[in-house]
Amino acid sequence: MPNPFAQPPVLYPTHYVWLVFASALDIMFTWIVLHFGGWEVNRIAQRVLEQYGLTGIVLFKFALVTLLIVLCELIGRVNHPAGRRLATFAIILTFFPVMLAGLQLLLHG
Repeated sequence: MPNPFAQPPVLYPTHYVWLVFASALDIMFTWIVLHFGGWEVNRIAQRVLEQYGLTGIVLFKFALVTLLIVLCELIGRVNHPAGRRLATFAIILTFFPVMLAGLQLLLHG
């Protein structure tokens, strides 16, 4: 079993930059779509938005990002490729609604 302390402090720094970037874009595009009369598709995020507004959704999103980073680090220290796959999947999953929102804005804007 590998020594978790013999590894770098952060295993996938580039992945995390992309994840934070995609998450920030997700928040911005969500706010733009809402401004133009659209709605939040994610029911949990919609509930957070209704109860806590923009501040709540920002905190919710970045709590999810933090949780994902912690999971990637924990998994990656035991199984490096699995941690990288999770980080990559999280980036792709986060960019998906950003692309959909961008497409909506282009087609209906």
